[in-house]
Amino acid sequence: MVMVASMVQGTIVDRVAATVDDVAIPESEVRKAMAVSGLTPNTGESPDAFRGRILDAMIDERLSYDEALRFGPAPPNASDVEAALAKLRERLRSQGKDPAKEFTAAGMTAEDVRASIERQLVIQRYLQERFRPVALPDEDRAREEYEKYYVPERQAAGQPAEAFDKVAEEMRRRSQQRVFDEEVEKWLKDLREKASIAIYRTDTPLPLGRTPTPLK
Repeated sequence: MVMVASMVQGTIVDRVAATVDDVAIPESEVRKAMAVSGLTPNTGESPDAFRGRILDAMIDERLSYDEALRFGPAPPNASDVEAALAKLRERLRSQGKDPAKEFTAAGMTAEDVRASIERQLVIQRYLQERFRPVALPDEDRAREEYEKYYVPERQAAGQPAEAFDKVAEEMRRRSQQRVFDEEVEKWLKDLREKASIAIYRTDTPLPLGRTPTPLK
């Protein structure tokens, strides 16, 4: 990773974790994201691997947010922000964590937490408006969901599969969500391919002649 901030008495105050189109994502922002992200470590996942997933999600968020801003989105409703903030706090408590302590440990102020939530809500609304119309309920898709995913899942769990007619509505919802997720994934892949992305390690020296723009 690359030094991005200034140095005080020879001490590095921040480093660059990655750059997206020459705009830096500082390591301090990664720590903040780990405090508010809905991601949790997988069983047996190393801290470095988990951090890498968080950083990947941050890159996707940066690209998605920049794209959403092109359409001049209205700020989220205060009630939606408060509801999302309440869910975040409840999720942390369910993990046996103190939300206030987690935010403080990550170097986040109340304004930082709120800004992060607002950014996520802007992205969520943009994705819904852009891709939800594509993922319309479809009978063929619902049948495919039932046969390709639902039945094997039940068999793997040692449980009998309900008849299609009994779970048809659930299959429609599941297939709609699957199409939505696939469309978003393809869109993000395209954004990544068009962007200039660099991920740095702690022992990676600063490339000669390259000065990343600090994250705003």
